[in-house]
Amino acid sequence: MTPPDHCAVSGAPARVGLVVNPTAGQGRGRAAGRRTAQLLREAGVEVLELSGESVADALARARGAAIDGLAALVVVGGDGMVHLGVNAVVGTPTPLAIVAAGSGNDFARVLGLPAHRVEAAVARIVVALGHPPRAVDAVHVAPYVAGAQSPDGETWGGSWFAGVLSVGLDAAVNARANTYRWPSGPAKYVRAVLGCLRGFTPYGYRLTTDAGTRDLVGTVVAVASSSHFGGGVRIAPDALVDDGQLDLVSASALSKRAILALFPGMYRGTHVRHRAVSTERTSVVIIEPTGVGAFPPVAFADGEVIGPVPLRVQVHPGALRVLV
Repeated sequence: MTPPDHCAVSGAPARVGLVVNPTAGQGRGRAAGRRTAQLLREAGVEVLELSGESVADALARARGAAIDGLAALVVVGGDGMVHLGVNAVVGTPTPLAIVAAGSGNDFARVLGLPAHRVEAAVARIVVALGHPPRAVDAVHVAPYVAGAQSPDGETWGGSWFAGVLSVGLDAAVNARANTYRWPSGPAKYVRAVLGCLRGFTPYGYRLTTDAGTRDLVGTVVAVASSSHFGGGVRIAPDALVDDGQLDLVSASALSKRAILALFPGMYRGTHVRHRAVSTERTSVVIIEPTGVGAFPPVAFADGEVIGPVPLRVQVHPGALRVLV
């Protein structure tokens, strides 16, 4: 399918799809969505409303429109809406555009996009509609069953993400933080860390990468295409969204005191210097439980639930196009 022309031409304005998370930013998303639609229309852009009645409905509607071809799919919200947008546009001729209005906005931050500034974000989108989109990596994750892959090694089914997949204490923190109504923003993740440390037991993993297989009784396992997650945590400070590689960050078993000492450094990215932390570049990661230590928690990616291990994670270089 030929990608649509992103420039408005005489008599044919650019046509974009719009998906809004009304609960993003503690309910500010709805107002941000209305303002986004208004500003786009004032700029001469045709807006197709695709938000739907539920996340599943919005994804289905957005995916269908993206396959048909839009100048862009505009998502309004946080990293969860970016996650929906990635799954809607990957493999289609339609690029993704982001109006960051959520609590974390990590992917927008990495791309240098405005956060909580609707006018600035829409102005960037309108300008970007007249230029080629930026190609960045997309990551496919699916349940792993040995021998159940397609001929090219890919696992059937699954979903896509653009940021970070977490399946350690970081995932448990994400799950707990999602249950909190206060505090807002990154502070809720700090509260969640303290809650998760009560009764914490290190997890047992088998990690298979391009370099081979190793077992780990550990605290953190994160597979990153982007450097940030969790509202500003620099989990993989050297990760780049367009290098065609995944950064696997893992930490061996740590005491609760050591975890608390390590945690502040994750916002600066200095945790990777700790002797218990290792990093590795790879194109594929298979994560399995070992039965030694606690069973790993349910995995999250872009702040959204993915599911339990075993999982297979593979990067697809340049598979996602974004208006920046």
